[in-house]
Amino acid sequence: MTTAAWYLLKTQAPWAKWFNVIHWPYTLFHLSYVVIGACLAKELNLPLLGWTLLAFFLGMGIGAHCYDLVKGDPLKLGLHPGTLIIVGFLALAGAVGIGLWQVWLDNVSLYLVVASAVGLILATGYGLEWKGLHGNWQFAAWWAGFPLIVSYLAQGLAFTPVLIPVLIFALASATAQRVLSTRARYLRRLVGKAKVELWSLDGDYYLESKDSLLKPLDTTLAWLSLAMVALAGGLLAWRLMM
Repeated sequence: MTTAAWYLLKTQAPWAKWFNVIHWPYTLFHLSYVVIGACLAKELNLPLLGWTLLAFFLGMGIGAHCYDLVKGDPLKLGLHPGTLIIVGFLALAGAVGIGLWQVWLDNVSLYLVVASAVGLILATGYGLEWKGLHGNWQFAAWWAGFPLIVSYLAQGLAFTPVLIPVLIFALASATAQRVLSTRARYLRRLVGKAKVELWSLDGDYYLESKDSLLKPLDTTLAWLSLAMVALAGGLLAWRLMM
């Protein structure tokens, strides 16, 4: 039987269920935008980048994903909705708390108060599928554009034209991931069996199954996730060596 996602740990141990909640390849994928945004800044504050990563991990990786599972359990994890709501709330509270703490320490400007509030609304609204906050363009904007800009601005408010093409890259790469993962989820979760007949122009005949249709999608998503993490890691290493 096809699993609900290619990256799920198959054990039913409680720790594995909670690990599966965060959709780890995609959480790493979108945390990469945090690193990329920080690396664009004129001066890189490494401890501040660490706190920014932790805040987005709590908000996106845990909070939004917990709320998403409240609306349904496609991963078949069997976690109680009440527990998911509590964990999600605590994670989002932690994310906002980190932002406000950094403002109080005067490590960042007061803009982060607004960014923290906006992030709380976006993570909650997307996870719980509030009207207008959940969809394809929202996914790219909330989980790629927003972390990149917030991370960049947390390092300093000086505008750089480099931010524009990098922001386009972020939105485009997140959209590509969304298109691939949407199709993969459809095949995995809503299609019981598939049989596609293909006839080449030279007369050769091919038969595609559900697994063969899924394989290029899953493989591309895996490599895309690795590429994003490698890019972020390379940029960070380059900045640290400057």
